[in-house]
Amino acid sequence: MAEADLTELTDQALVDLCKKRGAKDDRPFEELVKRHQAAVWRVCYYFMGDALDAEDIVQDVFFKAHRGLPEFEGRASFRTWLNQITINTCKNELRMRSRRPAVVEEELGDVREPIEMAEGLDQRWQGMTGREELALALEMLQPDQFTALQLRDVESRSYAEVAQMLGISQSAAKMRVQRARLALRGALQRLRDGGGMP
Repeated sequence: MAEADLTELTDQALVDLCKKRGAKDDRPFEELVKRHQAAVWRVCYYFMGDALDAEDIVQDVFFKAHRGLPEFEGRASFRTWLNQITINTCKNELRMRSRRPAVVEEELGDVREPIEMAEGLDQRWQGMTGREELALALEMLQPDQFTALQLRDVESRSYAEVAQMLGISQSAAKMRVQRARLALRGALQRLRDGGGMP
């Protein structure tokens, strides 16, 4: 198959090609990387707050995705599966950093500084949490909730675009985003109250 043809395939078709061809042909996976690397970088930057850190983690995310592709069963979309890998990788990196005594907080103020949220996120909880707490709270969301937040609040897509990408009506997209914001706010509150993961 010509490389140009790969751009016309769905994510699932590319995943199937990756599994079929294995190490003999990396082009299907390279096409998946091209499609999703910008979105993965935005999520990594959203968590880490540093462009170079985000670049490093993006590489790690796609390495894990490539290694884990044979076990990808397609019960969720490739994008949702990749989102989960991204969240877990960011969360693990933040946890490791918090345990490194040599990397003592540059300045406590910097570490406690609220992460810059996308403008669409609810103002009542915006900036109330640090990066690690936000990563944990996002981990507590359902995959469809996370995807809705990523599309609307991280990627700043219109509700019409969100609806089209999720295959639902625009009013349903608005409702899903609102419910996802409420779920995230609830998860943050549980973390602040010491409730942790459910």
